[in-house]
Amino acid sequence: MNSAGNDIVALAAIDVARTRQPQFYSRIITPAEQELYSLNFKDQLAFEHFVWLAWSVKESAYKFLKRFEPQLVFSPTRMVTSGLHFTGEYFEGTIRSGDRLLYSQSLISKEYIFSMVNREKDFSDVCFEIGQVDSIEPEDQSIAVRELLVRKLSQIYPESLQIVKNSNGWPVILDNGEELPIPVSFTHHGHFVAYTYHLSLTSWKAYPHHAEVL
Repeated sequence: MNSAGNDIVALAAIDVARTRQPQFYSRIITPAEQELYSLNFKDQLAFEHFVWLAWSVKESAYKFLKRFEPQLVFSPTRMVTSGLHFTGEYFEGTIRSGDRLLYSQSLISKEYIFSMVNREKDFSDVCFEIGQVDSIEPEDQSIAVRELLVRKLSQIYPESLQIVKNSNGWPVILDNGEELPIPVSFTHHGHFVAYTYHLSLTSWKAYPHHAEVL
């Protein structure tokens, strides 16, 4: 079983002064991560952006792992990022939670920080899209990001799809009531929404009804 996990932070919506307070950021980043910032990123990233970068990676990992561990509680300082570096396009690294290790990719623009995680270092099977919306109401954002994903999937799959939450609370894609082998994750903050889905050709082609699509 695979999974998906992502998170987006709208930089216009963060409280910079609060983020820089030790009593706040110490609940997100560990002393080792603070040292990592001082050694490698002090001249590259504002400290508050580093804190929210760490948050977005850890939130993404939490969403990814929640599918396997429904009782998992989000505890950022119990997740450890390492090997974080800038490739020229993404900030890449690893994130460990207990005995599970995931790989992360993050985009940082002037307006947002977006992160996603994967089991493998290769993200070629992971698809994402970031959109901008007028409303900051959670219900409107939820509708908008689902519409964004359906428009994308309709390019490769012409049938009518339905996106619902399963009994554990995470989104699934249904075709005539049957769950498709496409793990998906949604995120929204401020005026930004984003989805991530994992489309493995092996698992998709093994799905009998649609083996011919790809």
